[in-house]
Amino acid sequence: MKWWGQLGLSIRFFIILFLLLSTTFGLGLTALWHADQFNNMLNSVIVEDMAALQASREMGTALANQKGFVTYYFLDGDPKWLNELAVHRRAFMNWLDIAYKIDKKPAQIALLDQIQSKYKIYITKKDQVIELYKDGDRRGGEALHWQVREDFFELNGLCVQYKYANEFNIKQVQGISSLRLTRISTAAVVLMSASLLLVILLAFVMMSQVLVPIRRLSKETTSSDAMGSSDNEVRTLSRQVYGLMEDVDRTRSELQQSQALLLNSEKMALAGKLAAEVAHSIRNPMTSINMRLFSLKRSLELTDFQQEDFEVVSEEMRRLDNIVSNFLEFSRPHKLKKQPINISEVIDKTLDLLCHRLELHSVGIIRKQSEELPTIEADSELLKEVFVNLMVNACEAMEDGGEIVISEEEALAENIGRAVVVKVQDNGPGMSEEVRRKVLEPFETTKADGTGLGLFIAVRIIEEHGGTLELRSKEGQGTTFVLTFPAFGEA
Repeated sequence: MKWWGQLGLSIRFFIILFLLLSTTFGLGLTALWHADQFNNMLNSVIVEDMAALQASREMGTALANQKGFVTYYFLDGDPKWLNELAVHRRAFMNWLDIAYKIDKKPAQIALLDQIQSKYKIYITKKDQVIELYKDGDRRGGEALHWQVREDFFELNGLCVQYKYANEFNIKQVQGISSLRLTRISTAAVVLMSASLLLVILLAFVMMSQVLVPIRRLSKETTSSDAMGSSDNEVRTLSRQVYGLMEDVDRTRSELQQSQALLLNSEKMALAGKLAAEVAHSIRNPMTSINMRLFSLKRSLELTDFQQEDFEVVSEEMRRLDNIVSNFLEFSRPHKLKKQPINISEVIDKTLDLLCHRLELHSVGIIRKQSEELPTIEADSELLKEVFVNLMVNACEAMEDGGEIVISEEEALAENIGRAVVVKVQDNGPGMSEEVRRKVLEPFETTKADGTGLGLFIAVRIIEEHGGTLELRSKEGQGTTFVLTFPAFGEA
């Protein structure tokens, strides 16, 4: 290291500074590059692979729904079954067109071409079966019908093969993301270690080459001018070193945030995939059950008690459909249908919808309304969903009954300006600080049978409307949700 000793102090100092800055920028650029690559990969999964997977599943559902209608028509001759068949044929073709638009992979496009070709053959033969039935040739139609079944199973196999191809693509992306996360973690450790070593080296150089000589000189001289000059130089160097150390800490913090973001994005992508799969798996048997119930209800003469049982079953099916809808809302963005509305009218409709549930839980409603409120631009159905979620949660929290106070007023909100503020307050048990911090996050719930998505979806809906949702709660003092919406138009 003779060459190092031959270098001047300023040159050694700037070499270390250059290496330290290069390491810091390298750490930042590495994190940014990996974050960009991961973002592109995540967008590819969400926009292409997940959408293609959804299309493949919907194609399978539409194809499965076509299977029984010709048989029903054969049994009772009712043309409504042919109308239902036409609906599901259009659904199949629509999802096939969507798959063509989304999927850019040559192998999967070739598979879609096979599906399209086979489907044309399948529906042509199916139409021949229908014509035979219409002409009264039931024996000929039945014989051809059995032949068409083989085409159906071959076509269904192609749809399943296309679905597996999309699932395989998603798994490949998951493996690549895990590998990249390992690489960025390794790079971060190496670069941070190098930064630490450079900081130590810089401190040693400053101590041995700057501070110690300055202290020695300060003892050997009594010149006040010289002391002042030395003191100023030390402060300058000290500020530079501390600034570099702060840069390293900030870069480390930003890297940790980037890693947390990458992990959270991967979690959300996997959760979205799980939500879509669960919703699809539940919706298929639900569709079949609804069809069977509809068929039975039309063909059977029911007593009053049996009719009541049918209504109970239908209501429970609607509840299951709401749960499935929650998962689908979590896995894909909302399509807002905004229009100027009065928030009080939305709340009135929500209360009418929940009147029986409120009576069941012995919960009273107190309204505090301003006479003139400005309108807001929003999707009334989505806002109704938000208020239903908040009020149902309040009812379930107040096990022995209670009151919900709903107040509506105009206010000036920070970062929003003129706004409409709605407060939904209950006198239930409230929440602890730990629960309050987590309850608005996805999959966090205090209910034994909850999905943990209701409040998360509510927050997302409010934010999509340009508003905010604030939670205020203390143990033993109830819970208040404050919803703020930007005003639109005159009161």
